[in-house]
Amino acid sequence: MKRVRRDGPSSWDECGSHSSHLPPWITTLKSKTRGGVLYLIGTSHVEKSEGRIQEAIEILKPRMVMLELCKKRKHVLSSDSKSRQFASPSSYCGTCRNMCQMSLSGHGGVALLAFLLSQFLQKGAEATNRKPGQEFREAAVEARKQRASLILGDRDFTITMQRMWAMLSTLDRLALCWLLFLVTFVMRNGKNPVSPDKSIRLLGRRFPGLRNALVNERDDYMAHVLRYFVDQGNPVVAVVGEAHVAGICSSWEKDIDVQKLLWVPQRSRCADLAFLSSIITAVVIFAAILARIFSLLLF
Repeated sequence: MKRVRRDGPSSWDECGSHSSHLPPWITTLKSKTRGGVLYLIGTSHVEKSEGRIQEAIEILKPRMVMLELCKKRKHVLSSDSKSRQFASPSSYCGTCRNMCQMSLSGHGGVALLAFLLSQFLQKGAEATNRKPGQEFREAAVEARKQRASLILGDRDFTITMQRMWAMLSTLDRLALCWLLFLVTFVMRNGKNPVSPDKSIRLLGRRFPGLRNALVNERDDYMAHVLRYFVDQGNPVVAVVGEAHVAGICSSWEKDIDVQKLLWVPQRSRCADLAFLSSIITAVVIFAAILARIFSLLLF
């Protein structure tokens, strides 16, 4: 595999359509087997980058376009881009369906963490006045125009959350859930809102298991998927978050054991019961504190 450095012009107007001189926001990775090329585009999920993504797909004319989504998150593509709402009803229904499936399968704690994390990232996107997944929707529209195959190349959302849960201790699970709850539903956004990508990096410093499952392992998985299609000689455009670009590049030539990335550790019923009992206790204490505060304010 060969990686081509991003040392080209800063815009398409300067480089035209020649693929050897690309804007610096495109990373090119090549396969030595059959000459396939990967054009890796990183987005911040909060800045308006749909226009340049559409332009890149139109000019490069790839055979395939890969998005940082899995089948359980494909509802993001059905959101109404013209709506003023930050999340459409279809998006909420898809999220609720995933949470219910995890809860009914006996992973109530995982479902709670997944819900809080999704709402946390949703709030971060709203603070920056951006609709989550807009870049993926626009890329999908342009891919259909160019008659390119659409690939949902991310690891299954449920597996990611279950592996993250297994990497956290019971204390970390409790601390992370309460932190996400307080930041999302209690605290107000500051004057300088933090982007979702930066928020994940900050959380990853305190909870290494979160970053390992949410970022590092997904980098390896997406690199494996992309390399499979590129090795077949296909030109592929991949639209991923900026936080994944460096990881995909570093994993490009690795021998990745994808089955290990898809393996879900056996959950401990004792640990789940301890976590749920801790949550219930904390909720009761929190409710008592709120009741006490309201009683002081009223009387």
